[in-house]
Amino acid sequence: MKEQHQKKFAGIWLDSAKAVIIAQQPNESETYSVQDTVKGHESRSGGSEHSMNNAKQSKDLKYLKEVTTALLPYDEIVIFGPGQSQEQLQHHLQDQVQFNSKKITVDGSGQLTDNQAIAKVRDFFKGR
Repeated sequence: MKEQHQKKFAGIWLDSAKAVIIAQQPNESETYSVQDTVKGHESRSGGSEHSMNNAKQSKDLKYLKEVTTALLPYDEIVIFGPGQSQEQLQHHLQDQVQFNSKKITVDGSGQLTDNQAIAKVRDFFKGR
């Protein structure tokens, strides 16, 4: 008899400065906590506008790749936070073959404390 894979759920609150990954505690379906934090990369000023723009794009891509790596173990992911960072991450994940079979939802929100973000993720996945 084949053992059924238990789905892993995660939420990620992010903006351009940091990403907070919230997931279930192992063997506890209703208990969520902060599992990881990925820091964005600070911009350095100087140089031409073109070189600064290229540096920013390179740093943004590196940030998205770090977040993507942290999300690999999860089957269902809810992305939330202020601004446009959620849509950027969603599009980045959709371009990654490893995420083709994962369910990804974007749900906007403003600034949240860690406890508010944990409650949001727990409520989002309740009953799944």
